[in-house]
Amino acid sequence: MKRAIALALLVGAAWVAAAQTGEPVPHAKFHIRPVALFFEHLYEGVFADPMGISYDPKVNEVWVADTRNNLIGVFTPDGAPLYAFGSDDIHEPIRAVVDSKGNVFVLDSDRNRIKTFNYRGQPLGDLALPGLPPKPAFGTIAFDADGNLYVGENESCQVLVYGPDFKPRQRFGSCGAEDGQFQAITGIAVDKSHIVVTDAQGLAVQIFDKHGEFVRGWGHHDMGIQNFSLPVSVALDAKEHVVVIDELRHEIKFFDLDGNFLERFGGLGRAIGQIAYPSGIAADSSGRIYVVEKFNARVQAFVVAEGGFPTAALDKKDNGPKGQEPDRKEVPRISLSTNSNPGTTPGLLQQPLGGNR
Repeated sequence: MKRAIALALLVGAAWVAAAQTGEPVPHAKFHIRPVALFFEHLYEGVFADPMGISYDPKVNEVWVADTRNNLIGVFTPDGAPLYAFGSDDIHEPIRAVVDSKGNVFVLDSDRNRIKTFNYRGQPLGDLALPGLPPKPAFGTIAFDADGNLYVGENESCQVLVYGPDFKPRQRFGSCGAEDGQFQAITGIAVDKSHIVVTDAQGLAVQIFDKHGEFVRGWGHHDMGIQNFSLPVSVALDAKEHVVVIDELRHEIKFFDLDGNFLERFGGLGRAIGQIAYPSGIAADSSGRIYVVEKFNARVQAFVVAEGGFPTAALDKKDNGPKGQEPDRKEVPRISLSTNSNPGTTPGLLQQPLGGNR
């Protein structure tokens, strides 16, 4: 029933997205169109403060770190739950990524360890990586298409790169606020030519080449649409946009690879297209971006559509999305049900129902 309601809401809002650029909405370069909404596991009930999301390109699956439920959930791109698992050793997971072999790597409240599991959630122990400080502080982890592991390590203020065999490939960065330096790494996104890193305290967004050489950076922790309050995650989408989540501003910000600001979307709220304390973002090769919201306890999937909002979605009076005050540029305030059954006690291994590995 809850999923049917969610799908009905998506159909009703199919051509609506939230834009707060300060520019007249009809002149927007593009907009984002919601295509999926999901917020519950197959058996364990609804999400509770989820903070991490990643995409597995090999089998076309979305992984969610459901933080307060101590669960890792697996979904289709349309949000159909496949299975979930927990462990006595998973405590408030914040990131979950998958390598090409289907092994799962988890960061949780213990930032000194990267915990590993097989595809069905059986523990494999901590990942032993050479070259780490005695007590590392992991900020984020990510894999690229070639199976290389990227680790944002905040004790040394470095990005460490390991091959598929987990042998060191390279490292770059140092502590500081200058170009090529870090203070609190929160996100890493990689494509064939670029490594993009976000930082919660230093220069907000930095781009490096595949050799770890600094290319450019932008974004201060200050006012202004090109700046940030708390950048917590980054993705490179199919159109080569750098897409950054600003948790405190409740925004999804788009830039080109030269650092030029393009658009921003979101706005605090529960309606489709609005976001509340977004905590993670992922992108797939088909053009979808997936945004996980801690406060709304859900994932929204969007596609980027060219041009401004379709005329049918706008009020003729003020050219904003229908259903808003004249000076607001947000999607209609559709309330989603919050009376869902939380389900069974989380933290135990669930018998897998599906999955493509």
